[in-house]
Amino acid sequence: MSLTGPAGNIGDALIRRETLAWAVGTSDELVAYTGDAPDVWLRQLGVPAGSLVLRTKKSVPRWLRLLVLAPRHPVLVFEAGEIPLDRGNGLRELVFLAETLIVRLKGGVVVRPPRGIRAPSWPALAIHRLAARLSQVTLWRDEATLATARCGRLAPDIGFSAGTRAGLPWGERSELLVSLRGARPLPDAEWLNAVRETAERAGLSIRTVVQVREDESRARELAQLLGGEFDAWGDTDPLVQEESLRQRYDAAQVVVSDRMHVLVLAALSGAVPVELVPGPTMKITKAFAAIGLHGVSVDSSASDQTRMRAALLPRPERAAEVSERVRIAAATLEGIQQEIRDTVRRVRA
Repeated sequence: MSLTGPAGNIGDALIRRETLAWAVGTSDELVAYTGDAPDVWLRQLGVPAGSLVLRTKKSVPRWLRLLVLAPRHPVLVFEAGEIPLDRGNGLRELVFLAETLIVRLKGGVVVRPPRGIRAPSWPALAIHRLAARLSQVTLWRDEATLATARCGRLAPDIGFSAGTRAGLPWGERSELLVSLRGARPLPDAEWLNAVRETAERAGLSIRTVVQVREDESRARELAQLLGGEFDAWGDTDPLVQEESLRQRYDAAQVVVSDRMHVLVLAALSGAVPVELVPGPTMKITKAFAAIGLHGVSVDSSASDQTRMRAALLPRPERAAEVSERVRIAAATLEGIQQEIRDTVRRVRA
């Protein structure tokens, strides 16, 4: 299976770990291509001891050779996440198509977990569509991507299988959490006022947290501007940082972010997820709409204080709706995993 990704992004590690769980136990040997990822990445994902780990692009020919020489009925699992199909990715897609063809010719199973497509262009999109049609399990995390791909089916983002948590009872949750991308412009005064005033009205303290290392400076800056507390990542081990974050989400009524998997983990902990940014990209909107949860994203570019405060104001009935939709999404993903294992058993019978 493919398990590439940046070690400094807990959301990326999370969805790859959940995908790994779909593959573990389906075969006698696990071969994982991790690209340039460091050793800590393997720990974050929980790659089993004894697995064959291939690193750097120079190992791709070996990866293909191992597929050719593998016993009958191998299983190939691609990584979850967003797939860039802009110009320059055609050669990569040809490699993935070759892998898919090899596995199918050997009577194996190809699994493409819930993914999104970014910047589709020719010929990368055409090649990707063909490979996706040749795979037994092809899943997309939003309706727009499904329409672009023209094959497969809709499924919740695999992050929703990371485990629901009871968290604190609603009345004992005392925080409004903020985690924004460092690469975006700093929010304007109206945004800052809306967050501060909503927190004060709800009796919540403000805290900024870091789920992606490159956002740490922005989180520190926002804490100062909002008059809140700041939780640094610093030198903390990534797995410890992940659990610390989930405990924070357990104690929050509202989590504000433009990072999708910040909001996914927040929802799994029973907090209300809110994307409040100028001109949302629709990535978050579509992924949550796929599980039946609407109104997560709010465009702050109009500087409408009333609208922003209404979106941020925590409501227990909204939290209950979030928890129910997340529970159904997790159950759906569990059923898909069982379907995959049944498919593998069937082809090997």
